[in-house]
Amino acid sequence: MSGADDMTATNALRDDAVAWLVRVQSDQAGADDWAALTAWLEASDDHLVAFEQVEAVAAELSERAPEISPALKPATSRVVPLRRRAALPVWSAAAGAAAVALPVGPRAAPPAVIALVVGPMAWRGYQGTPTVYQTRPGETREVALADGTHIRMDAASTLTVRLGWRARRVEMAEAQATFDVAKDPGRAFLISVGDQQVRVVGTEFNIRHYDKSVRVTVRRGIVEVRQLALGQTPVARLVAGQSLSHVEGAPRSVQTATDPNPAFAWTEGRMVCDDETLGDMIAYLNRRYPVPIKISPALAGKRFSGVLELGDENLVIKRLASYFSLSVHRTDSTIELR
Repeated sequence: MSGADDMTATNALRDDAVAWLVRVQSDQAGADDWAALTAWLEASDDHLVAFEQVEAVAAELSERAPEISPALKPATSRVVPLRRRAALPVWSAAAGAAAVALPVGPRAAPPAVIALVVGPMAWRGYQGTPTVYQTRPGETREVALADGTHIRMDAASTLTVRLGWRARRVEMAEAQATFDVAKDPGRAFLISVGDQQVRVVGTEFNIRHYDKSVRVTVRRGIVEVRQLALGQTPVARLVAGQSLSHVEGAPRSVQTATDPNPAFAWTEGRMVCDDETLGDMIAYLNRRYPVPIKISPALAGKRFSGVLELGDENLVIKRLASYFSLSVHRTDSTIELR
């Protein structure tokens, strides 16, 4: 395809994106229009990119409307009208919008953009306004979402939640959390964690995402896990008493039958270890407690099985030191096991 053809295709795609923006921002738009937009966006990454570009320009024009409007004339040869499309609702002045055309040229923005006073907010409302929840080292938190879902966050965790009209989405950074998801058949609950996505309608499960390692454990209900690089077909369908472990970038995950209660033990102030390395234990404790613990690489491979009560940090350190026959050395800012 030539450069001219590429430009023609790009402009056509932007025109389509503008038309979609007009359609869903109309006061005549309904659920079917939003569903149709979702299908169009999911059909191609190019569609999503074009729509986001148009929506971003519309948002900027909306914010700068008081400064731009006085400079606009009622008509000019530089105004490019929107291409009319059958079956798309006409955008009315009553909706509080203004059609603004941009200069045409090699470096121009899309050929026509609708600057909406409230327009970008509607799309964000459809997706859901992002809310970030965080805990510091040594802090846990319970979160009750507006849909009735309850989340309990472990220490040093970050989640970003969007409660949209057709889907509820969570972006899970370095974190551990339990989810008790309220049933809503019309809005799936989707959790992006590493290179995977957990999909659920209503269930209770725990996700642990540390150091590019993901572990999903189900205590009630059913969840599907997708690996985005492998397409939309689930790589696993987990029921109560099953877990899935995955390392980001690996082509496969490991699914096992398990007692789910140890995965939830942290919510009751306990750490259940089954042949855990001391290195992994210390990494977790450093998220759980504000005073960091240090060990030498030579000690990191030692293993422990048992239950640690996650109460006073000094008692946890004392028990570990006793079990591994180590000495405790303290400074003002760290605790070192030798």
